[in-house]
Amino acid sequence: MTSDRQTSEMILSARDICLSRDGNRLLDSVSLDIRRGSITFLLGYNGAGKTLLLSCLHGLLELESGSVDAPPRDRQKMVFQKPIIMRRTAAGHLRFVCPGVAETELADWMKRAGIQDRTSAPARALSGGEQQKLALIGALATKPDILFLDEPTAHLDFAATKFVEDMIREAHAAGTTIVMTTHNRSQAERLGQDVLFLDGGRLVEAAPAATFFKAPGHALTRQYLEHL
Repeated sequence: MTSDRQTSEMILSARDICLSRDGNRLLDSVSLDIRRGSITFLLGYNGAGKTLLLSCLHGLLELESGSVDAPPRDRQKMVFQKPIIMRRTAAGHLRFVCPGVAETELADWMKRAGIQDRTSAPARALSGGEQQKLALIGALATKPDILFLDEPTAHLDFAATKFVEDMIREAHAAGTTIVMTTHNRSQAERLGQDVLFLDGGRLVEAAPAATFFKAPGHALTRQYLEHL
């Protein structure tokens, strides 16, 4: 039985999540807990179900069965590998996704992201790195309780990757819980506190990051790490 103290330490709990499409089981009885204030990495091969699981945890997909206990949707944010960008100017996009946030604060976020000179440019005309920065600051400016990130630095250059990682550290220091996917082992080791490993839609291993990378407990995990 889970104690009240243990329950209070968890910001999200999922039990027996199942998801199928066209008769194929994509997520198979996945149960997990996310510690409040942690940085948790969701790792696995392409096709393991990582993005689907993030979407289920965020409430974007209807579950075939199972349950997710998480903060209200208005206290969550998700940034996709290919960010969703509005047909507006960069500043207009930020205003739309951050209702109620002061203009001066939004301008400061644009400056921190190094895109203050792009405020009047169409958001969809920004470079890939600029769009990812815009999506990330749009999520962080609302100060969510939990932030889901789906490979947020994929295909980004060093400078953009550093910005994203710096913002993750800052948000974490401010109390936001981070759940993210990556194929970058060094990134997961730099930032991660907990790791969840998916294989074929099943949760194979859940462990503190130090244990996961130094002494994985499952043969599939060891095999994965040899190629990561």
